[in-house]
Amino acid sequence: MIRSRKTNIMVILIFLGVIVAFAYSYNASVTTAVADVAYNDKAILQNYNNEIIGKLTQEQSVDSWSEIVEQYEDIVIVIENSDNKVVTRSIGRTWSALDVKVQTPFEYQGSAYVIKSSVYLLRDYVADVRSLVEFFFMEFLIGLSALCLLIFTIYTIVLRPFKGLYRAIEEYDKTGKLKQIKIKGYAGEVYQRFVSMTKNLESQQNNQRRIIASISHDIKTPLTSIMGYTEQLRKDGLSEERRKRYLGTVYEKSEEIRALIDEFDDYLSLNMLRDFKTESITMKELCDEIIKDYGDEIENSGAKFIIKLQGDEDAAAALDMPKFKRVLGNIFSNSFKHFGTNEKIIAVDIRAEKERVYIHIDDSGKGVEKEKYELIFEPLYTSDEGRKVAGLGLSICREIIESHAGKIYACESSLGGLRICIELERLNRKTRRK
Repeated sequence: MIRSRKTNIMVILIFLGVIVAFAYSYNASVTTAVADVAYNDKAILQNYNNEIIGKLTQEQSVDSWSEIVEQYEDIVIVIENSDNKVVTRSIGRTWSALDVKVQTPFEYQGSAYVIKSSVYLLRDYVADVRSLVEFFFMEFLIGLSALCLLIFTIYTIVLRPFKGLYRAIEEYDKTGKLKQIKIKGYAGEVYQRFVSMTKNLESQQNNQRRIIASISHDIKTPLTSIMGYTEQLRKDGLSEERRKRYLGTVYEKSEEIRALIDEFDDYLSLNMLRDFKTESITMKELCDEIIKDYGDEIENSGAKFIIKLQGDEDAAAALDMPKFKRVLGNIFSNSFKHFGTNEKIIAVDIRAEKERVYIHIDDSGKGVEKEKYELIFEPLYTSDEGRKVAGLGLSICREIIESHAGKIYACESSLGGLRICIELERLNRKTRRK
């Protein structure tokens, strides 16, 4: 409604502007026409004055001047002496504000006189005024047509599409359903943006409900075990060996719940806080950090660890190392969950090219079907049909990498398992932090 009111005010202002422009044009036209007529009349009156002076100076006395003046019926003539007293004047109409006046001094028998003549401005101007009235009428019709066209254009281009947009949003507010309508112009782009934003919000809400339901389900399973073993511990006559075993199980189940909650907290914090503190890390430095933090740990877990660095060792990327190590830890942990009976191998390949840095992490595990390569990065998705949820590890990896303005995706590994590919923007030497 506010937009409609502003549009109406704009139309009114434009209309007033058109009226002012027409009035100015009309006034300018009238002024020009009147000035032309007045200039011509002054020239004519000056000729009359010269003609009359020639006749007056030939008379024997001033008393005969009235007869000469009366011969000029179309103009008003007044003759005054040096004392500004009227000597003679024409009989009939007096002077008016619309008169064109000309005065000419002359001398008669040694005395100074002045002859003043005037003519009514509109005497020969009636035809011109009629033409100006017709001109103004045509301007008014043109202006009125332009105003109607302007109002129609504004209504068609602005008001009508936005009315459709308002009705569609109002219907969504009442029913919760998006209506597929065709709206042209900028209003259509706004509506499509609204539809896209609404679908994203609904998707996020559904995802949040699914995460909450899944977390609740995953907590219930170990919690039920904890409650069962705790109930057994409360009974008398329980052997010391069995008591220790029950306490150990309760502790393990509590650790599962804590790990699940910590993972969920990490996921929420990554979605709410994106204040990453990045620094320039060369590929050589990254390679050394991976070997130092994960090399011995992976090999001690019974897996073969291979790492290769190709290309420019001094190539750098902007990384928040603590968070990037979280990515690597999640990927390595996910590989160990899916090794199966094959030889356990984890290979890291780091390669720097002209504008990008590529980090490939391969394993020899069970792998994933091609159609599920995108799904494994969704929160709580699992390729294990026996479990309802699988955690948030790879989803957290995606959040971290995308916050680094990078990409992460999966593909088939040459080792027979899964390859996780990470792409990062390579820093130029000028943009590296000192």
